[in-house]
Order: sequence, then C-alpha cells, then structure tokens
Amino acid sequence: MSTVLPSDADPFCIGERFRSVARAIGQIVLQRHAATGALVFAGVLCASPRLACGLLLGTLAGALCFLHRPRSHRCRFVRVSRRPYGFNGALAALVAFAFVQDDSQAAALAIVTAIAAMLIAGRLSCLSMPAFSAPAILTTWCWLPLFADRGDTGAIPPVSADWQAIFEASFAGLAPITFATGAFAGALIALGIFAARPSRAGWTLFGSALGAVLHGLGGASDAVVLSGACGFNAALAAVPYGKRFAVASIVLAVLIERVIDCIGITALTAPFVLASWTVIAFVRYLARTSVKPAARIDLAAAYRLIALNGWDNVVYTHVFASATGEPGRFLINPFGLAFDEVTAGNLVKIDIDGNVIGDSAHPVNATGFARMPPSTPRTAMPPA
Repeated sequence: MSTVLPSDADPFCIGERFRSVARAIGQIVLQRHAATGALVFAGVLCASPRLACGLLLGTLAGALCFLHRPRSHRCRFVRVSRRPYGFNGALAALVAFAFVQDDSQAAALAIVTAIAAMLIAGRLSCLSMPAFSAPAILTTWCWLPLFADRGDTGAIPPVSADWQAIFEASFAGLAPITFATGAFAGALIALGIFAARPSRAGWTLFGSALGAVLHGLGGASDAVVLSGACGFNAALAAVPYGKRFAVASIVLAVLIERVIDCIGITALTAPFVLASWTVIAFVRYLARTSVKPAARIDLAAAYRLIALNGWDNVVYTHVFASATGEPGRFLINPFGLAFDEVTAGNLVKIDIDGNVIGDSAHPVNATGFARMPPSTPRTAMPPA
C-alpha cells in the first residue's frame, strides 16, 4: 500500500513524501523543518523503537485523515499542516504507545486518536488563538482514565546532584516532549531545533533548565528534577517567544503544571498550551492599549502619502495618533520638516495642550494643534 502525503511540491516525488513526514514530526517542537523532524525521530528511535513506530503511525494516520477529506474541505487541513499544530496526530499516537503496554491495543488506539486529534485541529484552525497541542490533549484525556494504571513509566533511579547531572538534565528535559527519556534523546531534539532556528534551541535549553530549577524550588525531589521529567513544558513554552516573553511564559507554565499535578490530572503539555494562550492574550491586550512602534510607522506613512498626493499645502495640516494607555498623549509631526521628511523616529509626543513630552530634537506646531475645531474628539480617540 502506498501513501501519498500532502505537500507543497510534487506529491509523486518520493523525496517530498519523506520531507512531508519529517516536517510533520518537526512540528512537535514547533518547527516545520525536515531536518528537525528527522532528528526528533532519531531521538525517539534511540530512546524507544516502539515509540518511534507509534510516532510514524500517528503521522501517517494524520496524513490519511487529510487525504480522505472532500476536496472542498481540504483547505482547512492544508492550514493545519502548515501551522505549528499539524503534529497532533503524531503526538496523540505517542501518548497511546506510552500509556498502553499491549502493542495491538496501542496501535488501534493510536490510529483512532490520531485521526480524532487531526479532525479537532482542523476545526480549531479557524480560531484566532493557535491550538498548539490542545487537540491531542483533549483526545487523550477522553481515554486516558481507562488506561491510567497500565502505563509502564518505571521508577526513577537516584541521581547525584553534581554539575554533570545538572547539565544532562537540561537536555533530558527535552526528551519527554516525545515521551522519550534520556539526555541523548534530548540532545538530538535540541540539535533538531538548532537546525531550524539556532536561537530557539538556546531558549529551549534555558527553559528546560529554568523549569527544572523552579520545580525543585516548588518541592520536587532531586531525582525527579535531574531525570528531566520536569523541564519539557517549560522548554516548549520558551520556543515561540524568544527573549521578550520567554521567562514569563516559562514561569507561568511551571505554575500551571504544579496546580494540575496537585489536582491529580495528567498534565501532558497542557501547561505549555495554557501558558502560551495567556501570553498571547496579554500581548494582544498590550497591542490594543498602547501606541506601538508600528503606530509610528503607520503615522509616518500617512504623512508621506499626504505629501505624495499634494495635500500638504494647507495651513496647519497635520495628522496625529493617540493612545488609550496614555490619556491625553499624541504623536505628531516635527515642526520645520516637510511631510516627505517625516519618519517614525522623528515623530514627537505631545500632551493635549501641545507641550512636548520627553526628549525631542524638534519642536511642534502647537498653534495648529490647538486651533483644531472644538468638536474634534482628541480626548476620546481610539488607540492608533
């Protein structure tokens, strides 16, 4: 039986088929890159050939789910395969093989949950919030209580808390993302992320290390912390954001994981998903309530368009932008410069009376700003 996987290139090219599978596996660590997927698969294979079979089975089941959709519905699944959550079929299958010992039952459960996860991901692709691994988590929570006592997790051996163990724990913390174990598997996953985005690999290892430290401070035993079992949600939380919000996302993921553990629910990657949603919502809130650098760019572009169309030959002509986060504060053009000389960097911030706020190398035409008609809603304008 031959399977043609969806791809952006010639579907009959065997090389492209393998690249499609590798890209789908790479999305487990939020990188749609063939080399990432190959190295992630190698890490899983080194840790457990059985898990590697489950990984391939889930990936192929997700691809078949796409192929058997009507053509009119495939656009939704194309979006799923291109966004960083088309891996849900593979992840759902990994969970099945990690928690079910019987191979035949694990394979049957992996196929069903992989297809269900991909169907849910297709539905969630229309939402403004990225689904990440939420479809795989939801499908797993539906069946996991029936098999909760059948997983073969094994006992965690005692580990000496030396510098070598701490260093290895940073890499070992990446392995549980794929339900694997060991520093070598984690190192291959880190190398895969490095192949796609080197900077993200560094933040991923930082997230794993910081997550382990925070769990240790929260009461986790040294053996659990140094085994790498505590770092995978924090490592994933550091991937999407880089230096701006990585630390906040890591801390939030650890806090959520501690709460879920206290409740007694199998967390999986739910802390990463919830932390990411929270950070995204916060970033969007900031975007709605403050003047961003993009607002300066848009305002400068407006001045350039006015000059291009010859609308700058009227007395006191100007455009300004206001910010809800700073009541009574506005951005306006610097006095003495032509409209085609206005840039995002030389716009001046003023108050409602035309007084310059902060340092500026240019004055403003406060008279023109003050002579606007009284009906102009300067104090109630929406954010730029």
